[in-house]
Amino acid sequence: MTDRWLDYFSRQGGLSETWLKAAVTHWGFHEILYGMIQRYCSPPARLLDVGCGLGWSDAYLASCGYEILGIDNEERLVARARELAANLGVPAQFQVADAFDLSPFYGQFDLAYSCGVLEHFDRDVTIQLLREQARCARYVLIQIPTKYTAYTNEITDERIYNITELKRIVRDAGLSVVVAFGYGDITVTPAQIWARRLMPRAAWRWLQNRGFAYSIAVVGEEAEAR
Repeated sequence: MTDRWLDYFSRQGGLSETWLKAAVTHWGFHEILYGMIQRYCSPPARLLDVGCGLGWSDAYLASCGYEILGIDNEERLVARARELAANLGVPAQFQVADAFDLSPFYGQFDLAYSCGVLEHFDRDVTIQLLREQARCARYVLIQIPTKYTAYTNEITDERIYNITELKRIVRDAGLSVVVAFGYGDITVTPAQIWARRLMPRAAWRWLQNRGFAYSIAVVGEEAEAR
């Protein structure tokens, strides 16, 4: 395992003394994502975070009353996530595991999710990983960045899909699409800034849910569970 993700979280401020500032920014950015999780799986549902990184989302969701397990194949990140949960006094659990083999977790969760993970694989591999998550939970949520991420961050090996393509990926994994949405205000250019200021909130959310956002996500459900 390389130091790629440790380097990434270090650049985000997650490994410095100012980690709390970075974590609060993270929690604020993902507010809509957390709301969608609560809409389809209210506490105390069991959640599985595949590719948990430093565990920031897991710590927040655990504080909301969820029973949550975050997994990652990088042992050093898992150790940091455990330290975070202990420091915050939240019951989030973390474990080293392989996203390609989730057999220890089959049938144990209500919702499995991955944020900023599966876009680093080719499409057929992403489908394989979603199928593996679907063996663990009734609902599966995938969140990925959009092309607009280039405004604020470098796009490296991410596969960039629009929201229609992402829904098709979820369906090809054998899941029914429950909801698709976008979030993250794009306010870089003057036109974007004024559009955000003047446009009604409902209209702005309509645009985001069609991909004019930094992140897009889809919740899928096992077809036989519907």
